[in-house]
Amino acid sequence: MGLAASQARLLSLTTRINNNEMESLLVSNSKIRLADKNSAAKQNYLAALDATKYEFIYYDSTGVQNNTAFTFNAVTQYQSMKNQYSFHNAAGQILVSSSDANKFEQSANLYEFLDKYGLFDQSKEEFQEQLDEYNAQMDEYNKQKAEYDQKLADYEKKYQDYVADLEAYNKELEAYNKEMQNYYAELDQYNKDYQEYLDALNKPDLYAKFSDIVGTSDNPTAFCYRMALGGDSGCYMHLLNLILDFNGSSPTRNTYTASNGKQVTTNGATGGMGTPAAMKDVSDALNETNADGTPTRVCDGDDDLNTEGDQNMLAQAKAAGKTPTELEVLMSDYVDNGDGTYSLKSLKQKAIDMYYILQNMSGSVDAADMKNMLINFTDGDMQKLTLPEPTPPTLPNPPEAFTGVKPTFDEVAPNPPEMPEYTEKIYDKPLAQWYINLWYAMDADSIDPESDTLYTVHKEDEKPYYTVPNVVKETTDGNKFYEVIDEDKANDEQWLNFALNKGMITMTQAVAPEDSEHEITWNSIIHTNVSDLVEVEDTEKIAKAEAEYQKSVTEVQIEDKKFDIELKKLDTEHNALQQQFEAIKSVMDKNTERTFKTFS
Repeated sequence: MGLAASQARLLSLTTRINNNEMESLLVSNSKIRLADKNSAAKQNYLAALDATKYEFIYYDSTGVQNNTAFTFNAVTQYQSMKNQYSFHNAAGQILVSSSDANKFEQSANLYEFLDKYGLFDQSKEEFQEQLDEYNAQMDEYNKQKAEYDQKLADYEKKYQDYVADLEAYNKELEAYNKEMQNYYAELDQYNKDYQEYLDALNKPDLYAKFSDIVGTSDNPTAFCYRMALGGDSGCYMHLLNLILDFNGSSPTRNTYTASNGKQVTTNGATGGMGTPAAMKDVSDALNETNADGTPTRVCDGDDDLNTEGDQNMLAQAKAAGKTPTELEVLMSDYVDNGDGTYSLKSLKQKAIDMYYILQNMSGSVDAADMKNMLINFTDGDMQKLTLPEPTPPTLPNPPEAFTGVKPTFDEVAPNPPEMPEYTEKIYDKPLAQWYINLWYAMDADSIDPESDTLYTVHKEDEKPYYTVPNVVKETTDGNKFYEVIDEDKANDEQWLNFALNKGMITMTQAVAPEDSEHEITWNSIIHTNVSDLVEVEDTEKIAKAEAEYQKSVTEVQIEDKKFDIELKKLDTEHNALQQQFEAIKSVMDKNTERTFKTFS
């Protein structure tokens, strides 16, 4: 074999030896893990030797104690000598079997519920006796009920008549009250009107004030007025300044619109008129208006005092087929409404129009006409400063007194007869009390329910029996106080222990009262404190753990033997490879030495 081939062979053997050693290491590690597995199985088995479980104790009808697995069904299924317990979910609902739930849902009242558990043995003659007595009582009740219905119908008719009379009375009273309200409103208005009437009576005679200052055409007392009557137009304006613009101390200057549509501005001069304070009342009166906005003081309607009757120069001009002149429009007591009617000018407008004539047209107006215009205003129109004597208001008449009589209702409603109560007889007290308690827990708030206790009825020469008042079911489909438990969970003791320990469910016990007048209550109780539970060795769990341990030991032994064989095989292979490696290495060493000697 050449040197190169020997080296290749040697390298291959080295790789195989390394792989062999690696596989041996892996098998050795596996043997270590088997030891760990065996130790863990042993620990589980030792822990299981301490396992315990609860068993439920109950007594049969002969008083013999029985132990059974602690399951929902074992605890909640009826036995005559058994304490009654219940379980509740986190919402406080009592857990019940599907059978109990169906019986409850098909029962409208407690009696129907109890009947489904065979509580009412109708074969007993006592039941027929009771039924006959009840039927007789019902016959009498039906007669009384018919009489009551008739009396009630009569009573209701009288009441309806009373209601109708009362409505009529109330309508009359309402109408009277409305009349009184209207009367009081009219009386309030009368008092206001009467006060206005008194105020009007007490108002001063403004024309008398005016005449005291100015005088009349027959007896002019004011200097300017005398001069005006003599033809002095300037003095005439002094009088108009006081009438139009006097503020209490002196006239002001103002611009007005005359009836011809043109503007005129007063000069505020008083000349020989002076500044009599009384003229302020006259000036103020010319600015007063009625409630509808129309002026209070208007002209007297006579354009010419020299003739009899009212004179309307505008209407006369139109009647003659003429158009009134600008002067006639200004001098007249009237305003043309443009629709064939005329309205009287206010005294203030007449004073403005006269001021316009004196300021702008005095040169073209005849002196006699000017004098007549002044006299018509002072002796005629200004007399309208004095208002007509007011008419006193009429006192309203009160409505006639209310004479209606309020109807009364003295009838007494009849009392309905009392329906006889049919109470079923119960002879199996423990069974009845058990399901009465269950009924109340399912039909009320099961967190803190209360049940009626049965009571004994004794009759001479009769076997004593028990009764309980019947009640109508209150629970509706949308508001249940119970939950149906799964059948698998109902028989599973492991689930029950787990659910109780984890707080998923709680346990309560029906506690009988010491005094028969009190009701049975459900008291919360921790399951580990229940006297009917006993903790025993869990032989099933121990046996299962032992079997699992033995199985694990057997598996470990088999695997360990397999690993020993594998290690022995690897060791044999390793020795063979090592021998080959040493042989080839020896040949290579000799060849190297021989070659060295040849070339030395």
